[in-house]
Amino acid sequence: MKTIHNKSVLIVDDDARMLRALDKVLTSEGATVTCAEWAGDAIDILNERQKQIDLVITDLRMPVVSGLTAVFAFHKIVPQLPIIVLTAFGGPEVKEECLRQGAVAFLEKPLNAGQLLEVVDNLFAGKKDSSKPMKSDCTEEIVY
Repeated sequence: MKTIHNKSVLIVDDDARMLRALDKVLTSEGATVTCAEWAGDAIDILNERQKQIDLVITDLRMPVVSGLTAVFAFHKIVPQLPIIVLTAFGGPEVKEECLRQGAVAFLEKPLNAGQLLEVVDNLFAGKKDSSKPMKSDCTEEIVY
């Protein structure tokens, strides 16, 4: 997972336990992680440090500003910024809309650490198929 090392990842989720779990998984691979509990904070962070964020991972269902609206807003600030959407409430239509709004990947919770890391690694390695997570041998579910 050398492609993740020294990358800056912004995680947006209103569930503090999920933020901690994702932070732990990504920092264990060498990423620098910044956490935001809602999209408004993430927008402020991107406005301040847009050149320093390599990836955003956002929950879809959040209060005040939905993840889908956040994807749109994030791309207004940094058009080429890759965004991964996480949700426990997905479906084909939701996935299609997220990808249409510019997300590079759509992952459904619960997910496992290997699945997330594989998608992130593929993204940073420049593999075009990062929107379709591959099967992973790692079955360790991200527990939050």
